Amino acid sequence: MALTLEAGNLVWTKVSKALINANPAVQGQFKALREYIVSQRANPTLQFVSFSDADITTATGYTFQAAAGALTLYGFYFIKNGTSGTGTATDAWISLDNASTNTVVATKFISIPALVAADQFALTYPGGLPFSVDFTVTGETSAKDGTEVSAGDAGSGFAIVGA
Repeated sequence: MALTLEAGNLVWTKVSKALINANPAVQGQFKALREYIVSQRANPTLQFVSFSDADITTATGYTFQAAAGALTLYGFYFIKNGTSGTGTATDAWISLDNASTNTVVATKFISIPALVAADQFALTYPGGLPFSVDFTVTGETSAKDGTEVSAGDAGSGFAIVGA
């Protein structure tokens, strides 16, 4: 998928809809990110990219641009499958790679554990986190092994990216 930027207000509407049932702390992080980007970063064009558990557990991960080049990450949200008290208890590590695959340990920028059902987290980068090669998201069995977990042990979410 190529980077397809659109007006910031359209992206923030999608973010609001995606976070309707999210933890209030997560909602607050994205509200603060939006306010900062709109007021301090001249409201740049962005892209909202959602992903599913099936996307991030395919061989070599889910690549946002299919080797189309650099992008900047502003926000990332993930929620593990299941509901509080039910669902999967199998650990999953959500990795963000600066590459078109998840196969090289040196290209992993971030690995975050999702250990219990319905676990959710958000990452925000008001100044943007540059990915110089590509952006790949993977649900893995450990922080750096490149072995995908089953879709049932992963989860879904979205990223906000820009040029």
